[in-house]
Amino acid sequence: MTALLPVAQGVAVYATLKAEADQARAAGDERSRGQVMADTLVTRTTGCATTEDGAPVVPVTVGVVMTDAALLTGAHDPAALTDHGPIPADLARELIAANVDADLAVWIRRLYASHRTGQLIAMDSRQRRFPRLLGEFLRHRDQWCRTPWCNAPIRHLDHVDPVAEGGATTAESGQGYCEACNYAKQAPGWRQRPRAGPEGHVVETTTPTGHTYRSHAPPAAGQRRPSARHRDDQEDTQTA
Repeated sequence: MTALLPVAQGVAVYATLKAEADQARAAGDERSRGQVMADTLVTRTTGCATTEDGAPVVPVTVGVVMTDAALLTGAHDPAALTDHGPIPADLARELIAANVDADLAVWIRRLYASHRTGQLIAMDSRQRRFPRLLGEFLRHRDQWCRTPWCNAPIRHLDHVDPVAEGGATTAESGQGYCEACNYAKQAPGWRQRPRAGPEGHVVETTTPTGHTYRSHAPPAAGQRRPSARHRDDQEDTQTA
């Protein structure tokens, strides 16, 4: 890394790092002066914590994409290492096993590929909160509160199927709500569930009175829904 700084500031930064290195070395730090200076620079610019020897702990995420068969059954389908390219399945399994043995965090997320094109088309998450990019997708897709006839601005992102009942943190199970509707659906008698179908993302809501409604995600800008149905439809059903 190279930084172009005014002379006074550049000299001050270098002198500070050098003084920190000299102090650490005098206290018995076994790292070289350059190593201490580099570690100090990283620690102070990123705010990372340090290890016992003073080196910064830098969080690093290494992504490996592989088939479930390659991960679990020893199949030889090639894997992909993010920002690197294809790697053998054996090497991918070794990388994962090494991190598990080292007691490092290993996250497994399911990626879904199209049977027709082989392209990745969806991803789920074990996290309770919706990741930032998935949350942005939900806001773009839903545009407003999805409770039938509400249409208030989205304030909350929540699960259609409650997490306590096995609801997943996915685009299918996620939905945008206004604050009032998100609280209201927690009351006894309210039930929601996603419904798969040709019309895209549809959520079926049953109220405490037993009436059932369906909310359709609106079409994206410049797109038209194939059918002429309104976004929010009341079903001709009522349950006891």
